[in-house]
Amino acid sequence: MTGAACRDMVLGVCAGLLAIAGPAGPAESPWKEPPQKIVLTTGIPLIYHQDKASSITVVGLFAAGGKSAVPDGLDGLAYLATRLTLEIPDEDKVQDLMAQATRMSLVCSEDGSIVLVECLSDNLEDALRVASKIVQDPLMTGLRIDRAKDMMKLFARAEEDDAVLMGRNAALRSFFQGKGYGSATYGSDASRRAIERKDVLSFFRRFFTAKGVFFCVATDLDRAPIQALLERHFSQFLDGQRAEPPATQPARPADREIFLAKETKQTFISRAYALPAPAPADHAKGYLLEVLLSKGPGSRLWSLRTTEKLAYNVDSRLTWTRSAGILEAYLETENAKAGRASTALDRVLADLAEDGVTQEELETTKTLAKAVLVRSLEAKSERIRSLGLFEVLGLGYDHLSRIFGTIDAVTREALNAYIREVLSPERALQVTIGPAAAGQK
Repeated sequence: MTGAACRDMVLGVCAGLLAIAGPAGPAESPWKEPPQKIVLTTGIPLIYHQDKASSITVVGLFAAGGKSAVPDGLDGLAYLATRLTLEIPDEDKVQDLMAQATRMSLVCSEDGSIVLVECLSDNLEDALRVASKIVQDPLMTGLRIDRAKDMMKLFARAEEDDAVLMGRNAALRSFFQGKGYGSATYGSDASRRAIERKDVLSFFRRFFTAKGVFFCVATDLDRAPIQALLERHFSQFLDGQRAEPPATQPARPADREIFLAKETKQTFISRAYALPAPAPADHAKGYLLEVLLSKGPGSRLWSLRTTEKLAYNVDSRLTWTRSAGILEAYLETENAKAGRASTALDRVLADLAEDGVTQEELETTKTLAKAVLVRSLEAKSERIRSLGLFEVLGLGYDHLSRIFGTIDAVTREALNAYIREVLSPERALQVTIGPAAAGQK
C-alpha cells in the first residue's frame, strides 16, 4: 500500500471514529457534555462527567503521593499503601460485590495513587458503602502487609517478562536516578523487606486525607445523587494539610546507552527523551509527536515493519509527570536484525528532527490524534483516569474539553521547532534488552 493510500485509509477511519463519538459541545471538545467540578460539603473536590451511553458508574479516588513521594530505599511503598485500601475484611461483602459485578482496582502512577470502583449504576450505593469503610480506615496488620508484599513480588517478576515495561522502567530509572519517578512500582526484594508497618501507616496518613484527595466520576446518573452518596459515605477521612511531593526534575544520564541482558528470541530497542513540563501547548505538541511516530499506517516508524521488514512491533509512548514528559520510540525485532534495526530507528528519528513535518502530514496527524484520543477514552475508567491526571499535572480537568482546540492551534512551525529540540541526538537515551550479542551494532 502506498503512503498516499495509507493516509487516505487513516483519514477514513478517523472520520468514522469521530462520528461515533457523537455530536460535540464546544467546537474544541471531544464530548457533548463537558466535565464539571464542584466541592462537596466535606471539602473534597468532585470532578463529574455524565455519560449516558451505558448504565455503569466509575468512581475514582485520587490521592497525591504516587511514586514521586516514595522515600529512598522504600520502593513499592506507594503501591503497598494503596493496595491495602482494597482489602475487604468481610468475606461475605466480597461475594456480594462479585455477585453485583462490582470491581475495585488501583493504579499507582508517578504523581498519585488512584482507587477505582466500577459497578452497575443501580448498585452504586452498596458499592460505595463497602469501599468507603476500607478506604478511609484500612486494616493494616502485619499479616495483610506481608500478603501484599508477596503479591508485589509476583507482579515484579511479571514485569520482567515484558520487555516494553522493562524498557519504560529503565528509562525512568535513568532519567530520575532511581528515585521518586524512577523508583520501582512493586519494589525490589531489599526495599520490600525494608518497608515496615509504620512506613505504610505514615504514607497513608500523609496522603489519604480530606485535603489530599479528590473524586472523579463518570456515570449515567445525575450529579445530585452522586454528590449525596459521596458526602454521606466519605466523610471520615483523616484531617491534615495537603501534602505536595517534590516534582523531581529529570537529569541527562551520564551513561546514555543501557543494555539489559535477557535470553529471548527478540530484541527490544528504544530511544527515550525528556520533554518539557506539561503546559497545555507543550502537552499537545508532545501528544502529536507520539501519534506522528507510530500511530497507524503512514506513521514515521511504520516502514520499519512494512517496507524494511526490520521489526514486528513499533510503537511510541509518553509518560507524563508534573516536571516533565518522557517519550519513548521503540521497536521489537529478531535478534539477528538488532543492529540494523537500531541504526534504522536512529535514522527515522534523525530525519524527522532535520526535515520536520509537511503541512499535509500535520493535518493528517491532528485528525488521527483526535480519533486516537476519543477511542482511548471510550471506557469510563480510562476517561476519569485522564481527567484526574490532567488535574494532578496542573493542566486542569477541563483540559480535556479544550484539547481539540489546543491540538488545532499547533502550527507546523511550532511543532517542527519542538521536534528539533526534543529529538536532538545528544538528548537520546538508548535502551536495549535482549541476548548479549544484541547489544552490539
